[in-house]
Amino acid sequence: MARRRPKSEPDTLAATRAMIRTAADERAVKAGCRFDPEMAAYVCGWIEGKCCLYEGHRAGKLFKLMPFQREYISQLFGWRVWSTEWGCWIRRFTHGAFWAAKKNGKSPLAAAVNLYQLIGDGEEGQKVYQAAKNGEQARIAQKHAVQMVKKSEELLADCKINNSTLAITYLPTNSELTILTGDDERGAKAKEGLNGSVTFDEMHVVDAQMYERVLGAGISRRQPLLLSWSTAGDDPSSVGYERCQYGRQVNSGERDDISFLHVEYSIPDDVTEADIAADPERYGRMANPAWGELVKPTEFRAFWERAKGNTRLTARALQYRFNRWIGSANRWLDVSGWGLGKRSFSLPDLAGRDCFGAIDLSRTRDMTAFVLTFPDEGEESVRVWPRFWLPEQTAKERDHLFPFLTWAKRGFLTLTPGGVVDYGRVKRDIREMVRANNLKLLKWFFDPHYAEEITQQLADGEQFEGVFIPGIGGERVTFSQTITTFGAPAKEFERRVSVGLVHHPDNPVMNWQVGHCEVKDDVNQNIRPVKPKPNSGKSVDGVVAAVMSFAELLVQPEEQYASPTVWTL
Repeated sequence: MARRRPKSEPDTLAATRAMIRTAADERAVKAGCRFDPEMAAYVCGWIEGKCCLYEGHRAGKLFKLMPFQREYISQLFGWRVWSTEWGCWIRRFTHGAFWAAKKNGKSPLAAAVNLYQLIGDGEEGQKVYQAAKNGEQARIAQKHAVQMVKKSEELLADCKINNSTLAITYLPTNSELTILTGDDERGAKAKEGLNGSVTFDEMHVVDAQMYERVLGAGISRRQPLLLSWSTAGDDPSSVGYERCQYGRQVNSGERDDISFLHVEYSIPDDVTEADIAADPERYGRMANPAWGELVKPTEFRAFWERAKGNTRLTARALQYRFNRWIGSANRWLDVSGWGLGKRSFSLPDLAGRDCFGAIDLSRTRDMTAFVLTFPDEGEESVRVWPRFWLPEQTAKERDHLFPFLTWAKRGFLTLTPGGVVDYGRVKRDIREMVRANNLKLLKWFFDPHYAEEITQQLADGEQFEGVFIPGIGGERVTFSQTITTFGAPAKEFERRVSVGLVHHPDNPVMNWQVGHCEVKDDVNQNIRPVKPKPNSGKSVDGVVAAVMSFAELLVQPEEQYASPTVWTL
């Protein structure tokens, strides 16, 4: 449905100013886009007049849009742009992403939007695809649209439903709403030839290959839409996370894309678990626009209380109830306990003190970490000081997933030129840290397979271009990377983190790693820190190095080592 121009230009300009929400909207207005309140009202009225809900306390009744739903529909369909190609005003948005916590009415709203595109747009031969990661998820999403048609005599009279495939055909325009799944390998190539609009359900688990195959769908249509509806996920290397980050950048003005609508209800990134525990309702409202309607405060608070103290349940609560992307659903460490250990201190504040060091050296392109651990005299608490290095090329390639370049600019991560780690730079920085602060490095812990040479050069000194560079001392102690060797220090690190006894300077790189580090265990209940996924782009080097340094905290002086250079349990 398109018109040559908005009915009243002054009224439209006033409505346009009232609908500006983001930097992208400001940019769109400068580009000639306008908000048409009549079109927004038409689509909202169509949904409320023709679509019925089929579950919940309003089952069988007409769809009454909640304020946030009306706002979204108005934005999606009310913003218009003049098309010289089509010679008329068309929708500004061709892509849209809606993010909110679970149980906020995303699925019925998505179904209503699909039906509007199928029927209300009035386009001949329209094709609308309800997409999901697999057939089961797609059928769940499509069922809402099918039931809406069945409960409306007006819609059912003009529609044909295939009860086997759940496809809906609107007979007057010969248009179809069908299921599209990512688990049909035989149909993978066919997805590249789609010509219509696509809606993704639970975008956070959608396969990147499937998403990329449908990006060109509807390229020949006048008003195509590629929409996604989802809760945050647990894989920041996924295409869903990329789409979420892209939308945030569009709204902030970092990216110029006035055709992308990003709407997100979530808690701010700097909100801690302690903040939530102090006022769960305040933060619950931020991520749950249907608060008080579909999301009941009493049930919400009870869910949070049950999750507190359980690392896995807390992670899921953050993801599903507060719509926050988490590093791992199976994270190992207590993030709230880690937060309790946050302290304001610098390395010069620890000048002259005894410490233990550990290095986790990357192979070539990944992150290298060095952690110093300072025991507090007469107490169980310790202070850790992490330092990180990453090849500049790796940082640039993965910055769309994780803010490596931002961390580097703020001084929390050192980038080395090129595509592989610069061990020379790592050695220079470690020497400077120890010497500038007169640190008494008593022992080094290192992996003998990868860090034998570099730790020897650091401890004893080395010849470089004809000049001898003195070492910084410290007894070198090999730490084999086996689950048995990690077992005891890992459990001790976990215990002290959980009660806030590991004090740290709030380095965001270390915080990031703590948030997604998982563990591998064995039949003897030994544990070893590991990455969530081998190819996720995530690192746990800082956590690994910190655990290694904890080996020194477990034994008495007279029984510390079985040999001068090998630590054993």
